[in-house]
Amino acid sequence: MKKSIFALAVAGMALVSCKKDYSCTCNSSGVDYYDSDLDGTEEAHPYANTYNIKIEGANKTQAAAACTEATIKQQDGMDTYEYTCDLSK
Repeated sequence: MKKSIFALAVAGMALVSCKKDYSCTCNSSGVDYYDSDLDGTEEAHPYANTYNIKIEGANKTQAAAACTEATIKQQDGMDTYEYTCDLSK
């Protein structure tokens, strides 16, 4: 019985700590202000992009943490930026 429990524990740990490749799906969005029509007034130019980041050789907990760490909010003058990522695999 003890051998069965030990074998199950080892198998469970192997599954939990299995290292493989994961992906984060990331979104970047914000508003850039610049004078696109050269009239002397800066206009707002919103943008949004989606992209993927590959995380190699991590377990699921590490990969999820890496995606969460990739969340950034920033302001530079009137320009605003936001980058968010979620584990996608």
